[in-house]
Amino acid sequence: MSAAKSFDYVIVGAGSAGCVLASRLSEDRSVSVWLAEAGGLDKDRLLAVPGALFRNSTAPQFNWSYSTEPEPELGGRQLFWAQGRVLGGSSTINGMIYSRGHASDYDLWRQDGCEGWGFADVLPLFRKSERNERGEGPYHGGSGPLRVTRGTPGLPIADLFLQATAAAGYPVLDDMNAELAEGFGHYDRTIGDGVRSSTSRAFLHPAESRQHLVVATGATVTRIVLEGTRAVGVEVIIGGTRQIIRAEREVILCGGAVHSPQLLMLSGIGPADQLREQGIDVAVDLPSVGANLQNHVCYRLQYTCSAPITAYRYMHPLRGAAAIAQYMLFRTGVFSQTAVATGGFFRSSDTLDIPDMQAHVAMGLIGNVGKTAWSRLPRQHGFAVAINQGRPHSRGEIRLRSADPAAPPVIRPRYFSDPRDLATLMAGVRRMRDVIEGGEIRSVISKEIQPGPRDDAQLAAHMRQSVSNAFHPVGTCRMGADAGSVVDPTLCVRGTTGLRVADAAIMPTLINGNTNAPTIMVAEKAAMLIRAAGSAGSSRRQQA
Repeated sequence: MSAAKSFDYVIVGAGSAGCVLASRLSEDRSVSVWLAEAGGLDKDRLLAVPGALFRNSTAPQFNWSYSTEPEPELGGRQLFWAQGRVLGGSSTINGMIYSRGHASDYDLWRQDGCEGWGFADVLPLFRKSERNERGEGPYHGGSGPLRVTRGTPGLPIADLFLQATAAAGYPVLDDMNAELAEGFGHYDRTIGDGVRSSTSRAFLHPAESRQHLVVATGATVTRIVLEGTRAVGVEVIIGGTRQIIRAEREVILCGGAVHSPQLLMLSGIGPADQLREQGIDVAVDLPSVGANLQNHVCYRLQYTCSAPITAYRYMHPLRGAAAIAQYMLFRTGVFSQTAVATGGFFRSSDTLDIPDMQAHVAMGLIGNVGKTAWSRLPRQHGFAVAINQGRPHSRGEIRLRSADPAAPPVIRPRYFSDPRDLATLMAGVRRMRDVIEGGEIRSVISKEIQPGPRDDAQLAAHMRQSVSNAFHPVGTCRMGADAGSVVDPTLCVRGTTGLRVADAAIMPTLINGNTNAPTIMVAEKAAMLIRAAGSAGSSRRQQA
């Protein structure tokens, strides 16, 4: 083991949260920051191309490519579980949708005891990150690092879908992050000048010239180093060499809903009985670590089209070559856009006050999720509408497979373990099916591929056979004011000092929306909290 190096702050995970936190903390030149990323650099040119989404999201060199355990309610199926393993994490491989969810999602956090996390509290943090092409406004920032552009239809099928939703009585929204209401439109996107705006590109790379910020890629953190219950650093393997990186002030975990609880448990912080089963010495008995896993489960309506108005048109060699040339020369055209740019929010029942469902329209027929990029490309004209249940009741867990840090964790989402979730998703599917069948879009549909069944029992069976992950996991290091939570509202891990979690794992409940923007917000909040704690500590030392 090499000699220990020392920094003020040690951040584990350079993903959607870690890149933001490292950039913000290193704005203070009086502190030193060390950022670890298990994956590699994000220099691959296709990672910056929005239209290369299917390739980037499945490429094994950028992805942990996990699988869930067999899911009891899904006939024992194991589902592909994507998670970025590269600078920028999942923000480097995701669908680039900028969606915050409903204001009430955050107000619920506050009502559950998380003071300072209501929508009015966190909206300034969303605005701080954002450089929206709309400019500065009540709901948007105009000068932040993260490039955000307003959505555009891209292909005719997108506008036909919006015409169908309008005919069904839904508002067509210009800005789904401002209205905070039920309706459909073109999603804002984390794209700027035709290039993906990941957190590594937006936040980290502009900060890399700072001498007091060190970024280590290919760095596998194996445990948090504890002295009693105080975190004083991490053990890491880089290039085959094991070393200790000390943290003079804090260790902050930004590994996401899978890796943050995994590292806590590997370090002896978690459910005592389960840790002992793996031969791990218990430092802090914290039963909630790894529990409360939530994720959006996704079901797709799929239709073939009789008109050349979908992404399949670019499978023609000449048309595809022209689109590539247009992107290379001007950063415009289909490759400058995401393939899931249109959608919105709706209620599964008229008895609800706010939307509980989300839809994403894919501009072409999507192949098997988790397979190769080529297998996911369309083979004929058509489109898909992916429907997520926004606020699931089912809860899963992350557990250790063994005490070996290299062993993949046990991922049990337990979808539909609460029967309300299947019933709600079915209701949402029926509503969206009625929208499509009742609109002008039906004139270009030649065949419904999925779902097919109309009978409740048959539809439920088909959904169990075909639902997939939406890749929005949260909750496994739950924030709360109660003693059973993993972190308190300042993100400090209970029972420890010098240790925080700052990523999607802290979200008590899942929002009805995409989770990249909220995760960035969490990192902005963490930076504010950590700076405040650092300033208070400096004042106490000066007084002493």
